[in-house]
Amino acid sequence: MSSLTTMPAWKALEQHAEEIKKKSLVELFTVDSKRFKKFSLQESGLTLDYSKNPIIEKTLDLLCQLADAVHLKQHIHDLFSGKCVNTTQQLPALHTALRDPRSSGLIVNGTDILSTIHAALDKMAVFLTHIQENKRLGATGQAITDIVNLGIGGSDLGPLMAATSLKPYQHTSLRLHFVSHIDNNALYQLLKQLNAETTLVIIASKSFTTLETLSNAKTILHWLQKKIPNKSVINQHFLAATAQVEKASQFGIAQENIFPLWDWVGGRFSLCSCIGLSVALTIGMENFRDFLRGAHALDQHFYNHPWQKNMPVLLGLLGVWQRNFLSAEAHIILPYDSALKYFPVYLQQLEMESNGKSTRIDNTKVDYATCPLIFGELGLNAQHAFYQLFHQGTARFSADFIFSLSHSKQACDHPHQQVIASALSQSKAFMEGYSSDIAYKTLLGNHASNTLALAELTPFTLGMLVALYEHKVFVQSVIWQINPFDQWGVEYGKQLSQSIYHDLAETAVSPLGSHHTTLDSSTQGLIDLYRSYLK
Repeated sequence: MSSLTTMPAWKALEQHAEEIKKKSLVELFTVDSKRFKKFSLQESGLTLDYSKNPIIEKTLDLLCQLADAVHLKQHIHDLFSGKCVNTTQQLPALHTALRDPRSSGLIVNGTDILSTIHAALDKMAVFLTHIQENKRLGATGQAITDIVNLGIGGSDLGPLMAATSLKPYQHTSLRLHFVSHIDNNALYQLLKQLNAETTLVIIASKSFTTLETLSNAKTILHWLQKKIPNKSVINQHFLAATAQVEKASQFGIAQENIFPLWDWVGGRFSLCSCIGLSVALTIGMENFRDFLRGAHALDQHFYNHPWQKNMPVLLGLLGVWQRNFLSAEAHIILPYDSALKYFPVYLQQLEMESNGKSTRIDNTKVDYATCPLIFGELGLNAQHAFYQLFHQGTARFSADFIFSLSHSKQACDHPHQQVIASALSQSKAFMEGYSSDIAYKTLLGNHASNTLALAELTPFTLGMLVALYEHKVFVQSVIWQINPFDQWGVEYGKQLSQSIYHDLAETAVSPLGSHHTTLDSSTQGLIDLYRSYLK
């Protein structure tokens, strides 16, 4: 039994859960007409309604006692101040510093990192100006028209999500393309659309060793060299955003074209760094800085507010309540705003790669559930895809509904209220269900949900939304006593991939099982099958 599950606060929550399970959400609303007022918060254009959770005031009190019992306040201070919170790699995790407006005052290992961060942002601003004023041209003197972001994981999902979300704020004619996986056909189709002389490539890779990213970079470099012979295309057509400046230099990228990242920024937490260069190139530096300001505003909210007035803390605690005490297996992200189409997949990585752990920071195994399955889709699409399972299936889950109250930048006069009506009706149906004398028409209901309403989807409010979920992840990691800033399972898979890659490249087909003694017969058999097609 772990120290967590033997804490008085945990035991009290277990006992309290048995009481709450006897009451439906409909009953809780019936006996308390002021639930929305009691269980909702507002902060700078962001509203959180968590009243459709199976909670009462006592529930929040007990959850806050649990937060105090695990010393959440001290952990938050450690996160912001640069203490070693990434315990397996002995590093701080200072994504909050990336949007700190102070120009100095945060010393990490003898270096004031704020001045370094702002120098990088200033370098981005200068580069953007050069692109906009056509001072930065391609190798043949033509203006840049297309940006290709090569990255995977946090170097792809974050920028892709942000660039798509903020498409209405794009004020340049630059076309932005994202390439993550190795797919010869997809890359070939993209290159057919591009003019080599006007294409700029960003290699976004913290380690500058990621197989998929570097393989794609080499393919595009070869394509550029073929299309623009007798020119030094790498100097004019390649940038890098990386923590490994030396490796980028060895690839051939000039120092002035390398934008820094640091080992104290995790890949999935790096959107506010130079990894966001592709986003800044399309929405402009002022809008990108507004995105940073929004994230910083939520950082300050998280750092300063008491638990029951603290959005990330409440989201984190409610997630623990659902997962550990009410046995929820999944949490669903449902944006009712097409601009946020990539927000669910962005959160899949942020939450599951961070808190998908079964070992505590003291290297002992957990004896309680950690991160639930996180998935989602645009709400209007999801209604016609997997909502049926939620309404009438047997899965236990909770959900976040996300929408914008205003769409002032819409390109056409479309009935936005229909979108809002759909979101509200589905969250209401999740909660209330539907009773019918005909069994197959009955909806069980009593499913918990939160609603996040943005006044408008802007760079500022998107920054708030990103920081909100980053801090939710951290809160839950503190409760579960795990490290959210590493991903050894992913790293092991990469190591296996390298070994199997070389096996696949061999020409002779080995007898089943004899080629590689560490491989199971299934893997070896499939390797041999692939190699037989190389003949």
